[in-house]
Amino acid sequence: MLFDGNLVTESAIRQKIRDFYRIDENLAVEHILPDAEVNMRARSRAWERARKMVLQIRNDQEGTGVVEALLNEYSLSSAEGVVLMCLAEALLRVPDKGTQDKLISDKLSKGQWSSHLGNSDSLFVNASSWGLLLTGGLVNYANQQNKFGFLKKTLGKVGEPVIRKAMNIAMKVMGQQFVMGETIEDAVQRAEEKERKGYVYSYDMLGEGARTQKDADDYYNAYAQAIEVIGKAAKGKGPRKSPGISVKLSAIHPRYEFTHRERVMAEIPPKLKQLCLLAKQYDIGLTVDAEESERLDISLDVIEHVFSDPDLAGWSGFGLAVQSYQKRALYVIDWLRELTEKVGRKMMVRLVKGAYWDTEIKNAQKDGLEHFPVFTRKSSTDVSYHACANRLLDFRDTIYPQFATHNAYTAAVIIELAGDDKEGFEFQCLHGMGDSLYDQIVTVENIQCRIYAPVGEHEDLLAYLVRRLLENGANSSFVNAIVDESRPVESLLEDPVEKTQRLKFKYNDQIQKPIALFGEERNNSKGIDVTDINQITPLKAAVDRWFDDHLLTEDQVPEGCHAVRNPANVDEIIGFHQFDTQQEMADKLTTAHKTFATWSQTPMKERADLLRRIADILERNIDELIALCIKEAGKVTSDGVDEVREAVDFCRYYAARAEKLAEDDRLAPRGVVLCISPWNFPLAIFLGQVAAALVTGNTVIAKPAEQTSLIALRALQLMEYVGLPAGVVQAVIAQGPDVGEVLLPDERIKAVMFTGSTVTGNIIANALAQRGGEQVPLIAETGGQNCMIVDSTALPEQVVDDVIASGFQSAGQRCSALRVLFLQEEIADTVTEMLIGALQEMSVGDPAYLATDIGPVIDQKALANLQAHAADMQKNGTLLYECKVPANKGTFFAPKLYEIADISVLKREVFGPCVHIVRFKADDLENTVEKINATGFGLTMGIHTRIDMRAMELVKLSRAGNVYVNRNMIGAIVGVQPFGGRGLSGTGPKAGGPNYLPRLMLEKSTPRPVSELLPNTDSALQSDEKATQQAAQFMKNAHATEHEWRLTDLNTRISSVRQLLAKLAKVGIVEELAEDLNSTLAAARSQLISIEKRLKKPKVLPGPTGESNVLYLEPRGILVCFADKDVTFEYWTLSIVTALATGNIVIAVVSELFYDEAIEFREQFIATGAPEGVFQVAKLHHLQALLAEDALTGVVIDSNSDRSSYMVKMLAKRTGAILPVITAEYNDHLIQRLLTEKTVSIDTTASGGNTSLMTLVEEEEDDE
Repeated sequence: MLFDGNLVTESAIRQKIRDFYRIDENLAVEHILPDAEVNMRARSRAWERARKMVLQIRNDQEGTGVVEALLNEYSLSSAEGVVLMCLAEALLRVPDKGTQDKLISDKLSKGQWSSHLGNSDSLFVNASSWGLLLTGGLVNYANQQNKFGFLKKTLGKVGEPVIRKAMNIAMKVMGQQFVMGETIEDAVQRAEEKERKGYVYSYDMLGEGARTQKDADDYYNAYAQAIEVIGKAAKGKGPRKSPGISVKLSAIHPRYEFTHRERVMAEIPPKLKQLCLLAKQYDIGLTVDAEESERLDISLDVIEHVFSDPDLAGWSGFGLAVQSYQKRALYVIDWLRELTEKVGRKMMVRLVKGAYWDTEIKNAQKDGLEHFPVFTRKSSTDVSYHACANRLLDFRDTIYPQFATHNAYTAAVIIELAGDDKEGFEFQCLHGMGDSLYDQIVTVENIQCRIYAPVGEHEDLLAYLVRRLLENGANSSFVNAIVDESRPVESLLEDPVEKTQRLKFKYNDQIQKPIALFGEERNNSKGIDVTDINQITPLKAAVDRWFDDHLLTEDQVPEGCHAVRNPANVDEIIGFHQFDTQQEMADKLTTAHKTFATWSQTPMKERADLLRRIADILERNIDELIALCIKEAGKVTSDGVDEVREAVDFCRYYAARAEKLAEDDRLAPRGVVLCISPWNFPLAIFLGQVAAALVTGNTVIAKPAEQTSLIALRALQLMEYVGLPAGVVQAVIAQGPDVGEVLLPDERIKAVMFTGSTVTGNIIANALAQRGGEQVPLIAETGGQNCMIVDSTALPEQVVDDVIASGFQSAGQRCSALRVLFLQEEIADTVTEMLIGALQEMSVGDPAYLATDIGPVIDQKALANLQAHAADMQKNGTLLYECKVPANKGTFFAPKLYEIADISVLKREVFGPCVHIVRFKADDLENTVEKINATGFGLTMGIHTRIDMRAMELVKLSRAGNVYVNRNMIGAIVGVQPFGGRGLSGTGPKAGGPNYLPRLMLEKSTPRPVSELLPNTDSALQSDEKATQQAAQFMKNAHATEHEWRLTDLNTRISSVRQLLAKLAKVGIVEELAEDLNSTLAAARSQLISIEKRLKKPKVLPGPTGESNVLYLEPRGILVCFADKDVTFEYWTLSIVTALATGNIVIAVVSELFYDEAIEFREQFIATGAPEGVFQVAKLHHLQALLAEDALTGVVIDSNSDRSSYMVKMLAKRTGAILPVITAEYNDHLIQRLLTEKTVSIDTTASGGNTSLMTLVEEEEDDE
C-alpha cells in the first residue's frame, strides 16, 4: 500500500537532507552556526565596505526609483501597498467593466490615502496619492472633508471608468518597473542597454503552475521558444557570460507533486532534458527554479536524473536554485557537490532566501506538523545564507555560485570571502530592484551581476509582484529599510551570526508552532506529512502489516455474520459483524441506563481527562486507523490522516469546553444518549458524538453505520485501554430501522445525535414525538445542496484548485462537498475549460496508493443512486466531462462535471463526485443567493470574489451554516470552523463549536408530569378553513418582512423593543394581567442588555495564520410564541422581547386571556416605527394551520404548558426541516435557543501574500 518499491536512499547526504526537513529550529540553527562564521578581520572589512555601499545607495536614490518611493511611501504595515497591487492586478483580469468598478470602489475606500499626500518627493507617488484620494473620496465621499469637495465634483462627472484607466496606467508603470517585457523578444531587446554595462540576464516566464496539460504544453513551448531567442542573442559566449533561462517544473507538468512520484519521474525528466539539450545547443544556462518545500525531495531526483544524462556532456550551463530559508539547505549544497563530482561536470547554483515563507508557515500550522520546514526568523535565514555561501565558495572547482541577494552586508561578506577571485562566482538581483547596489558591485568590484527578469503579460504579474512587494516591503527587509532615511546606516549592517548567537531563543515565538495553534486550551492534533519520506516509510510498513493480518477468505466469515468488504475491491474481506438482535439491543440499553447513576456522578475533570487520554491513544495508533479508513471506508491516505486528526481534535476540544461548562451549576447530565453516525466520517463523527455525550456525564448507545463499524469498534477498544469504564459506551451493530424500532420509543433514551439523510432525520423526529411529553433533544446534521458562487474578480487558478478539492476529494462523499458551481458568465468559459483540464489530470483508482486522487463510493446502493442521477442528467443537463475509471472490482463512479440551466433542475442531494455548473449574470448576484436559499438546504456555501464588501454582503444573505470565502469549502476544523447547517440541513447547535455541549445537558428545574394529550384531541387548537386562510395570511405578512428585519442592525432592533417596554409601563390593560409588571419589565430590560452583549461582536475563533474564522449568531426566522392559561405573563413577554431583539419575526398565538393585551402589545410595537409584519397576534384556533406552514422555523412555549407535547407531535408530522419546540428555564439559554450559528472562514491571503506575517517586527530577546 501507499507506493510500490522503496524510497530509502543509499546516499548518506540525501538521508541527512530528509532528516533536516522539519528538524527542531534550535537544533538546525546550532548545526549551521559554525559554518556561517567568518573571521573577525574579514567581518570588519565587510562591515566597512557595506557601510560605504549603503551611503552610496542612499545618495543614488534621491530622485530615482519610482517603485522604491512607492514602497517606502505606502509601507506595507499600512494596507495601501497591497490594496494597490491587488486592485491593479485584478483590474487586468476582470473581463467586465461593471465588476471592475465595484472592485475599485471596494478596495479604494479602505486605504488611508490622504495621509500620504505631499509626504513623498517622488512625483509618481504624489500623483497616485491624489488619484487614490480622489477615488477613495468618490467612493467614500460621505466620509471625506469638504476641502476635497471641488476635486470630487470634477471627478464626479468622470467616475470609476476614468479611475480604471488611471489604475491601468499605474499598473503598466509598475509592470515595466518589475517586468522585463511582455514577450521574450521585447525583453532581450530591452536588456541590451544594461548588458553593455557588464550585466547579464536570466529570464523567467511569468505565470502560475500548470493546472492542465494544455497549460503545461503552453509553458513548455514558451520556454523552448525563449531559449531560441535568448540563444541567438547569446552569440556563443558560454553559460557564464550569456543570458540564461529559469524553468519552473510546476509549469511544465500539471501534477508535479510528491504523491504522484511515479508519473512525475516518468514525464518530467524527458521534458526537462529536451529543454536542456536546446540550451546546450546554444551553450546558455538553464536554471531549475526552487518551489515549495514539499517538492524539494522529488526535484532532487529529477535533477539527478537529468544532470547525469551523458547526452548533456560538455555543457556547464545546468543550474538550480537553493533556498536558504529551508533548514536543510546546507546539506542540499553538500549533495550537489557530491553529484557534480560523481558526474564530473560543473553546475551553476543560485542561492536565494526563498519566496514562499508565509505559505510554508500556514501549511505546517494547518497540517499539525511537528516543526516548520523553514526558519521563523529572518536572521536565521541570513545565517543559513552565509553558511551556504561559505560552502559554495569552497566548492568553486565544480560549482559556479550565483548569490541572489539585495542585502549590502551579505554581498560585502561574500566579496571579502572570495578574496582575489572575481570570476569564479556572480551576484544576482531582481529586475527593477537594488540597481544602485549592483551598479557599485559591477563597476567598482568588477564582479558580474545577473538580473533575474520576469517576462510575460501584465495579467500574470500579481503572484510575482505581490511576492516581491511583500518580501521587500516587509519590515525586516533590507530593501525596505535602506530607503527609510530615519533608519541609521549602522542598523542595516548587523551581522546575522552575531545577532543569532546573542538570541536566547532561536525560535520566533510571535509565530505559533503548529502544535500550539490553540494556545492554553489544547494541543493541535498531530498530522502526517505524506511528502516526508521519513514519515511515510514506516507508515507504509504499518499499513501493509495491518492489511496482511486482517485479510480474510470467504470461509473465515462465520455463518450468520456479515462480511466487511473493501469498496475498492469487493473480493477483499477485512472483517465481519454479527448484528445485534432486538433483545441484545434492549439489554445494552438497560446496562447503559444502570451505569448512568455512577458515570453522571464522576467529576467533570475526570471525564475530561479521559477524553484527553483517548486523543493521545488515537494519535499513537494513527497508522492502523488510517489503514482502516483506506480499506473499510475507501478513503485516500490524506483523508485518513484528516479523519484521525478530527477525532483527536473533538476529544481535546470537548474536554476543554466541558471543564468550562462545569462552572455552570444549572445544568445536569440527561441520561442515555443514542448516537447514530454515518459511514462517510466513520471515526471522526462517531467519536465526536460519543465524546460530547460522555464528557457531559451521559452514557451512550453508539450506532455506527453498518458499512464502517470496524473502525468504530476499534476506537471503543482503544478507549477501554485508557480507562473507559464498562457499560458507559456500548456499540449497537444493526440495520438502522431495527435500531429505531427498539430504541427510539424507549423513554430511557434522553437525547439523540444523528448525522445522515434529511429523510431519516424526519423519521427519527417523528418516532421521538410519538412518546408524548416534552421534545426529546435531537441534534441532527443532515444533507446539503452546497453551492459556490464565483464572480469575475476571482483568481481562476485558485477557483479551479478549490472546486476540485470541494467537489471531488473524498469522491464527493462529504456532507460539505460542492454540488453546484455558479460562474459569472464573463468567466464561465475560461473556468470551465480549466476545470475540464484539471479533471483530466485526476487519477481515479485504489485509495491504498498515494497517487490516487479519487477512490470508490461506499457501496452498491450509493453507486446505484449516482447512476440514476447520471441517467436523469441525460435529459436535464449537459455532460461536460467524465473521468476515466480503470478496470476494477469495486464500487467506482466516474467523477462528472455537468452544466445545468438552474439549481431547480436538481431535485435531491447528489452524494458523490458530481459538480453542476450554472451560469449567472453580473447583476443577478443577489437573486442567485435567493435561489440557493430557496432550496431549503443550508449547510455550506463557497464565495470567490476579490471585492471584500461583496463577499460580506453574500455572507449575510446566505442561509448556510458554514460559509467559506476564497478557499475550498470542505474540511471544517474542530473549534476553528464549527460545523452544522440549518433548515433542511440540520437542527444545530454546531459540532465542534462552543454551544454544542449544553444541548446534551438538562436544565435543572421542577419536572412536570407527562400529559396524555394526543394530537387532534385539543379542539381549541384546531383550524377550520377560515382559520387556515388567516394563518396563511399571517405567514405571508411575516415572510414579507423577515428579510428586512433580520438585516436591521442590532441597535435599531433593541431600541424598538426598549421603546415598546417604555410604552407598556403606561398601559393599564397590561398591568391588570401582569402579576408584577415591575419585575417583568426589569427582567426584559436585563434580557436586552444580555442580547446586546452577546450579539454586539461575533466570536473570533483561533486558527492558522492567513485565515480569519468567525462565529456569527443569527435569527432563526419566523417563530410562534405561544401563551395560554398555563403560561406566565413574564415568560410570554420575555419570549417576545427576546425573539424580536434577536431579529426573529413573531406570531404570538394566545388564548382569550391574553388576546387584548397582545393586540395592545402589537400596536405599541408598531408605534415605534417597526415594520408591521414583524409582530402579529393570532388566536388558538390558528395554531394547527400555522404549525403546518413551510416558512415556520420554531415554536416558543413555557415548559409549564401542557400543550407542548401537542406541538412536538404536530411539528414531527411535517416533512422538511426538523423544527424545535423551544423552552428554557433560564433567560440566557432562551437567547441561545432563538439564534442559529454561522461560521465564516476567509482565506485572507487569497489576493496576494500574507501581510500579517510579512510585516512582523522581530522581537529581540538577547541572552541576559
